[in-house]
Amino acid sequence: MFFVILGMRGAYCFFLGLLWISFVWGQDTALPTDLRQHNLTQFNSNLFHPAFSLERNDPRSLALWTRWQWQTIDADPSTLFLSYTGRLDAQSVYGVGYLQHNTGTFLHIGGLFNYAYTFALGRSTQLAVGTNIYVFKRELADDRLLQNPNPQGPSLTTVDDFIAQAALGVSITVDRFSAGIASENLFDFNFSNNQRETRPSDKMYLGFVNYDFPIQPGVPESAVIRPLVYIKTLPDQDTQYGLTTLFSASKFWVQGGYNSYYGVSGGLGGRFFKKWSIGALVEFGVDTELEDRDPTLEIVTAFDFGPGDLRKNVVGFEEEEQLVLIEEKEELPQEKNKDSLAAVEKAKARALAQRLAEQRKLDSIKQRRAAEAARELLEQKRLDSLNTLKLAEAAAARKKAVQDSLAQLQKAAPPKTKERYEEVKSEDGLEAGYYVIANVFGTKKYFDAFMETLRKRGMRPQSFYRSLNGYNYVYLGRYNKREEAQQARDSNFDGNYSGETWIFRVLGD
Repeated sequence: MFFVILGMRGAYCFFLGLLWISFVWGQDTALPTDLRQHNLTQFNSNLFHPAFSLERNDPRSLALWTRWQWQTIDADPSTLFLSYTGRLDAQSVYGVGYLQHNTGTFLHIGGLFNYAYTFALGRSTQLAVGTNIYVFKRELADDRLLQNPNPQGPSLTTVDDFIAQAALGVSITVDRFSAGIASENLFDFNFSNNQRETRPSDKMYLGFVNYDFPIQPGVPESAVIRPLVYIKTLPDQDTQYGLTTLFSASKFWVQGGYNSYYGVSGGLGGRFFKKWSIGALVEFGVDTELEDRDPTLEIVTAFDFGPGDLRKNVVGFEEEEQLVLIEEKEELPQEKNKDSLAAVEKAKARALAQRLAEQRKLDSIKQRRAAEAARELLEQKRLDSLNTLKLAEAAAARKKAVQDSLAQLQKAAPPKTKERYEEVKSEDGLEAGYYVIANVFGTKKYFDAFMETLRKRGMRPQSFYRSLNGYNYVYLGRYNKREEAQQARDSNFDGNYSGETWIFRVLGD
């Protein structure tokens, strides 16, 4: 339960009790005390589930949500939530906000802090955990006392309480399917009387499932249809269940929904100048208990300050002989960010291990050949010791052979430069040569989207799969000489591709 009323003592308690009883007979609608956030699908959605801030709130945005219950702005229960959402890194976001919530009997004013983090469980599976920390003051809403004659809680006597409350939510996403649970008031404490605010039986729980249907699968920023089904338990109230469906495109969104208590809803909104969004929603009660109520009105607006740093560093070494892969330059959807960047650390470890293994192999070959050359030189000296002239000639020849062998080894070693470069002896049947790599993917749908983008630019990208690390490598061309590969890269492939690239060499047998 989100807000529970605690008792006071003395005459003030007696007076409030009489006042409440005097109005109870004229009312027939007991309003639940939760935040009534079931229509939040586009902005401020971390009120619905704390982990939704990871993918449904813009990474750097200021958003305002207002709800006027049964439409009377200056009298009926209302809610106002102003919040800012920011991104800490590829896996975590935070949010701060101001919350004002009117239950009809009590007014709650305070702040909110949100934090959410996602864990990669596989190529297309993520576990998200989020929390909302509320700190607020509770006071009587004066004339709103008439709106709710049956508030949830032990009594109608506590005012001016200072309360802290924590909500916790967990969700799991597999490809485009998501499911999760959350509690709006899992932990709480009343600092005014130094005790817990709610009993275990007063906790509110919410569960949901949803699926995203892209209009153009594989195309970044494609419009999406997102149906979501939820169920919510409230203390001393009937369990609520409902459905919301959102159609979201780049310039507008449309949504509709149904809640078993509040009724049906419909709303729409638009995005202007790629920064500012505004929308409205109307909800109509269909239950016989709410037939005489006016429609409920919601308004939401948001300003986007620009996306967070969604670039993907697959591997990022800068010292000599360290492997550097690719930093993506194109802005991709947040869903890809959550999928591909979650594997960064694993990719770094695998790539570094491969690099070290290759270097150890080259060092071992160099030492073995040097030792063999030295032994051969000694043997030749022993055989030619009877003839000084022949010995000198043979020694000179052997010395030159050793030098040529060492020079060949040094030539075959990877160049000691900070240029992005990787070299292997062989790779899954690839032809020897220099491959100019444009990107690396661990997820097929993003690989397909990137290939399609290059083709639309008039290019002919090709790819190969490395069984060593399980990634698809997209390359723009193969060349027999390194100078040719560098020339193509430096010309940006005749101006068709300006993103960063690196060279992957296959030595061959």
